[in-house]
Amino acid sequence: MYWLNNTREEEGMILREFFDYYFRAVDPEVLAMYQNLMPGVRDLAGSYEELFSRNDDEAIAFLLDFYRLNSDLRNQNPEQAIIFNVHNNVCFPFFVEYLWKVMKPEDRQKLKEKAGADDLAEITKRLNDDVNLRNWVRKEIGCNLSQQDLFTLNEIIALQNFSSGGESSFLKYVYPDIQKLSGRVLDAGCGAGFATLVMSQYASVFSIDACKARLERAMALSNMMKKGEKNVFPRVMELIEEELGGIDVECEFPSADDLLAGTSKEVTFVEGSIDDLPYPDNYFDAINCLDVLEHTYNPEAIVEQFARVLKPGGRVFITAPTRYGEVEQHIHESIEGTLYPAMLHMHHFDPQSLTEMFERHGFKTVEITPFDFMSWDEFMDIANRSPERELAEELKSKPFDQVALQLFAVFEKI
Repeated sequence: MYWLNNTREEEGMILREFFDYYFRAVDPEVLAMYQNLMPGVRDLAGSYEELFSRNDDEAIAFLLDFYRLNSDLRNQNPEQAIIFNVHNNVCFPFFVEYLWKVMKPEDRQKLKEKAGADDLAEITKRLNDDVNLRNWVRKEIGCNLSQQDLFTLNEIIALQNFSSGGESSFLKYVYPDIQKLSGRVLDAGCGAGFATLVMSQYASVFSIDACKARLERAMALSNMMKKGEKNVFPRVMELIEEELGGIDVECEFPSADDLLAGTSKEVTFVEGSIDDLPYPDNYFDAINCLDVLEHTYNPEAIVEQFARVLKPGGRVFITAPTRYGEVEQHIHESIEGTLYPAMLHMHHFDPQSLTEMFERHGFKTVEITPFDFMSWDEFMDIANRSPERELAEELKSKPFDQVALQLFAVFEKI
């Protein structure tokens, strides 16, 4: 079952606009690689956009080949790959133009004055050449995107990777508990559907995401699972491991066959925002929400929704970046000079703030585990390379030997 929100027509249009731009901008040999994925088509951009909007077997087979190609390009020819937020990449002018279109008129005037140019092409060139100008744009303009603009931009960001980024955290921290569950599970911010597929072996899963492109991908995989075509899942895991640089874990995980050893239960997909969940009160036995809260405008409203739809005794599984994780990203942003906040994060958390937020809405804490550690020396080495010296100055005191960049937490509704 799939409920589609058709009110955001702009999101469907941006994929066509991007592919039109990208196929004109890349080198001929790179264009030929993408043409080889769809030989004989006359409207390459339109055909790509159409396949990204489908959720059938042909579409998922195409997508796996597409993401494999983009992964290879990132390793061999990164300037020509589909990459978000990198100034010396062929896609950079597209993201500048998008920001130009959606920024407020007063911000557009500020940018003209700061860049010393009125023409967008000249402004784009100066942004490409000047790290300080890019940093100014990120802090003064790029951080001010509306939620609607973020939803639209996410359709393009989703072209970078098949992975949603939270697969390794799910396997390490959530999967052992999910095997004990039954009933209904909400996958809040389901991404490309990896966790949805695994959880559906044990419970009925209701998956919601604001990104239509990733949701179509998740639905396509789910449809194949329902038809017994589980042979695609090892290819999915192989691609995800490659994109993530390998699933970095401290224990052995089951094979693809073991992960899908059960009988797939019902999966329902909804395109929408998790701060307004379209489900009854006391409906779910568990909620999976990994690498999501930091992207939202109002995490408090989302936790309130979780409290409403979760049954008493039900558990919420969360991963989120710490303050140090956010600072590390901000440092990398300042070094690279990105136009947008890295990964479009809006929040970070520490054990106390995360616990207090959930307790305000009737939860008790079951577990909080820091992970993704970096040595303090390594952390400070990165900070000292930042052109924004205040980031390093803020962190001069050494609080402990290692810095945890992320948190895993489990909360139970009282």
